[in-house]
Amino acid sequence: MKKLLVLLLAVVSLTANASHLMGGMVGVFQTNQDSTTVGVWLVSDAQGLPMPASITVEKWEMNSVGWYVQNGTITLTQSTSLPFQGQLLTNYASGYLDLDSNKYRFIYKNCCWGIINNSNNSFNSEFVISADYWHIPYNSTPYARESFYINQQAGSRNTMAPVWGFLSFLVNPDTWDAVSISQTDLHMGYANGVFVPQNYAQLSMHVDNDSVSWVPSTVGRYATGFEIADYRNGQLIGTQRVQWTFLVVNSTVGIKEDIVYRDTQYSVYDWYGNLIYMGKHIPYEKLNGLYVVKYNNKAEKIYVNGQ
Repeated sequence: MKKLLVLLLAVVSLTANASHLMGGMVGVFQTNQDSTTVGVWLVSDAQGLPMPASITVEKWEMNSVGWYVQNGTITLTQSTSLPFQGQLLTNYASGYLDLDSNKYRFIYKNCCWGIINNSNNSFNSEFVISADYWHIPYNSTPYARESFYINQQAGSRNTMAPVWGFLSFLVNPDTWDAVSISQTDLHMGYANGVFVPQNYAQLSMHVDNDSVSWVPSTVGRYATGFEIADYRNGQLIGTQRVQWTFLVVNSTVGIKEDIVYRDTQYSVYDWYGNLIYMGKHIPYEKLNGLYVVKYNNKAEKIYVNGQ
């Protein structure tokens, strides 16, 4: 019996770590002051086992002296898992959370990275993504309408644009807030309130609110971090730490870098958080005013002038 137990534990461990994560992002979406949802999307290598049906996110809250203290975990359930740029994109979402008016940090961890050419300790490093979120009225974090490209061509400038705006990679649902993206560390863990960087060489990239571009010199797997800052009236109200892997190949000719969602379901909520429609088409002709639309584990605030 003891040998059987050890064998089962080994199988569980193998299953939990069989798919190396290549990228991801944490988001927080608010429909009203008492209804907030945490979402996570993850890109994993397509050669691994299927992603789990649920994941756990750590919930940290700022105390009276300005330190984040963990005060629980949140279970997120898988909503979709689709092929994406030769890999796999999986979306997770929590149930509704009733948060206090405070500052929060949501952290997702997974062990471990695969081999990364620009890191000396990636294989022994945790995959860590997070979102700092100030729970104030009408505050939702930015999210990815379309994830960054994974495949990059060696010896050429690879550019992803526009970063923000119409048909962009990233969306700012609170258009009255200011957002910015910058390049940041490749993480190996989180300890004592600090995101600990790997022992790595940073990629020489151009990153700003208009475009992200890079000229890789050799083929391989290269990773970096991105940080999204969200400001309201000049005050920081959110920070998201994204981790991302690029696959540098000899040629990207013939590689399709988009994702097609099948049978998209739209959920439309009024400004008080009441579900008023669910289906495949948004009934604009029946709407008038402010609404929150959720689809593919994303959320957008819209205004419809029904007059």
